[in-house]
Amino acid sequence: MLNLEFSNLNKGIVFIGDKLKIKTQFNFEEDTNLLWSGIRLITNPPCLKEVQVSKEEIFSKGYFEAGEYIREKSILIKNNFVPTIKNRDLKYFIKLILRQPSPVNPEEDLVINKTQDIEIKVKSSELQTKTPKPISFSISGLNILLSKDVFKPGETIKINFSSDELREIEVRLLQNANVVCHCEAYGQNCSKVEELPPAIAGDVRTTNFQKDFLLLKIPEIAEPSYNFVYSPSEKEQFGFKYGAYTQWSLKIIGKKKPEFGLDTINFEVPITIASVPLTERKTDIDLFVGGGSSDASSIFNGISSKFQKVYKLISIDSDIDKYKMVIKNISKKDLYGVTVKILGLQEGLFETTPSLTGFNTWKMDEEKEIIYEIKQDISALITILEDNSQQLIRLQSPVSTVSFF
Repeated sequence: MLNLEFSNLNKGIVFIGDKLKIKTQFNFEEDTNLLWSGIRLITNPPCLKEVQVSKEEIFSKGYFEAGEYIREKSILIKNNFVPTIKNRDLKYFIKLILRQPSPVNPEEDLVINKTQDIEIKVKSSELQTKTPKPISFSISGLNILLSKDVFKPGETIKINFSSDELREIEVRLLQNANVVCHCEAYGQNCSKVEELPPAIAGDVRTTNFQKDFLLLKIPEIAEPSYNFVYSPSEKEQFGFKYGAYTQWSLKIIGKKKPEFGLDTINFEVPITIASVPLTERKTDIDLFVGGGSSDASSIFNGISSKFQKVYKLISIDSDIDKYKMVIKNISKKDLYGVTVKILGLQEGLFETTPSLTGFNTWKMDEEKEIIYEIKQDISALITILEDNSQQLIRLQSPVSTVSFF
């Protein structure tokens, strides 16, 4: 039996460029074989197919003694990620996955997973600021002047105009917004992304040309301008794009006096609606276990130098297709939830398939024997030890092909 503890945190928040820190707790009621366990950052494009944005392994394939194993991992929210956009239904969730052999059908895997919503935001310091510039032009007898082209929600736009040829002028505030989704199957022609006409967010008109300006208020709830598109770097997702955009413009419509013809002036002027500054709140998010503080930032500090203070490598013996390592706990305390991951190094560059062994308790001064089976020739063994205190130690040991059995 297996128990994954799961904290019910609502709407965890992480900022682009930061790390999402995740704490997991595995309780094995009996000795267990695992095929894989990890966390995945998932989003759903309009077709609702799950798209993996990022992942982090917790445990590779291995054997675990019954007991408790606590691990803290983190996922970097890269700068090319698209933030959560709720009104475009662009959302994310973290999925904790554990795969083990099925006790009923050996040809199938038993998959256990749990999910938690996560909101990704943009830091206020990372928002691109656009310098406002005036707009001035003349077209078909109509002169238009705006003091700037960048506005905020709730602000009133003043449109200065003059014309001797028009009898009516109308200005509409248009929002053009939609989801972007290009997948391998449909490319740009996703049937789930409906083509949407621009929405009219405001409108003002006049026939009084003695009044040389119009006032058009931007709604308080206007969505800021943005264009976020995510393109994964993985080759297996080549061609995939996912994101959303919101564009704003002023559509100017002018109707001429009869003596100047029947043509209607009709054109758009792009503008920008600036984002409201965000209150940045950096949070270490324990999605899968509640409570407790984390010192995850120190996990990788001085990895190799810690080995002789905690463990002692007693011996490495080799046979034709396996290595036997004996390691001793010299840390002056019992260690809990220890995993020993062993893999080989070929030609100093290529890593072989790892093997993982989990020990519920590693008593002080106790020696553990770990067997690593491998048929390839290797030049070194890499041993990675981790425990419930998030202490992670890595050791690289040269090996000989001579048998000592």
